[in-house]
Amino acid sequence: MRFDDLIRVVARNLNRIRVRTVLTTVGVAIGVACIVVLLSIAFGFQKNITEQLEGIGDIKQVNVFQPMQGFGMGLHEETKILDEDAVKEIQNLEGVQAVVPSMSVSGTLEIGRYITALSATGIGTEQGEDLQIEVSDGRFLRKNDRDVMVVGYKVSEVFREKRTLKKVENLDILGKKAEIVVKRRNLEGEEETKSFRVRIIGIIEEQGTQSDYSVYIPLEMAVDIKEWQTIQPNILKRQGYESLIVTAEDAGVVNDITTQITEMGYFAFSFKQIIESLNQVFLILEIVLLAVGAVALIVAAIMIINVMLMSIMERTREIGIMKVIGASNRDVIRIFLMEALGIGFLGGILGIILAFVVAHLIDIILQVYITQQGGTAQSIVVMPVWLVVFDVVFAMFVGLVSGVYPARKASGLSPVEALRHE
Repeated sequence: MRFDDLIRVVARNLNRIRVRTVLTTVGVAIGVACIVVLLSIAFGFQKNITEQLEGIGDIKQVNVFQPMQGFGMGLHEETKILDEDAVKEIQNLEGVQAVVPSMSVSGTLEIGRYITALSATGIGTEQGEDLQIEVSDGRFLRKNDRDVMVVGYKVSEVFREKRTLKKVENLDILGKKAEIVVKRRNLEGEEETKSFRVRIIGIIEEQGTQSDYSVYIPLEMAVDIKEWQTIQPNILKRQGYESLIVTAEDAGVVNDITTQITEMGYFAFSFKQIIESLNQVFLILEIVLLAVGAVALIVAAIMIINVMLMSIMERTREIGIMKVIGASNRDVIRIFLMEALGIGFLGGILGIILAFVVAHLIDIILQVYITQQGGTAQSIVVMPVWLVVFDVVFAMFVGLVSGVYPARKASGLSPVEALRHE
């Protein structure tokens, strides 16, 4: 039987039982739509969360901290501090591009009659450029900078008036002189306050993440503030740096560098590791969702088998006539397999259309809800081309497999017995 004749026979047969064909096709479409919608939403959440994590920290960076008892060190082990020797040791690791020491301080930031809470990171200005932080206005920290500050894009939005605490809008802080105000309890238990004067020299480019509220100051200033707050002179010799920001030459060596630093006795982690762990969790979730959607396709497969078996019963005499006039068992098998394949194909196409509508409807509803709650609306649906192609092919495969038993049963009919069938 020629291919074009086969297509005409299959189309005629499916049209003859159009009600059952439509219902079975809808069953396949629902199964396909379930898989596509569930996976598209999972991919969307994975993409958004991954992008947010990448925005918080560079995937080429490794954050290094001193180990704590019970977290990477034993109770009787000597604490390793992050001093200059540690910086040199880590700098000599293969794949390390730069090591930037840092120390964080907290207090309040005051500009004239405006004030806001402050959490600043002091970094070594000599290595500041290695962090590759882009600024939209002004400049970033440079070598020999002292009483200066670089702030995130949205820091200007969190200032309030000192007396009324009323929020300030459109405050221009670039180039302004400011004061970092910190407090401590002295040895007599009395509260003391001290101000450190700075000038804001740069605004970091908007990232759309929490890093838009970051503040950077020279490491020397952070050390001065920390020593005054803790009443501990020579704090670097006693305690070392609070942390190190290690930048790798390539994201591919980040895990190796993290492992080597951990083996040195320090606590190290990278956002790349977090993202990889998160991707593994999402992979498990996607497999579970695929299995849930596959249940609907299994039901559809049973429907296809049922339709084909009923079709055999109704067309038993027709099958006998086909065999008498020269149709081979192979021709009969091809007809029934093509009918099942056709149902799978139509169900796959209809399922993709249904999934596209449902997924984007869910996306729109969620974006409206997030916007009403004051959040930033982002699309949570990611429908890659490969997923669309895969589901259509998978639906056809399900249809093909479902048609194997009915096709073999039809081809096994005896022409004589088939012609006697009423």
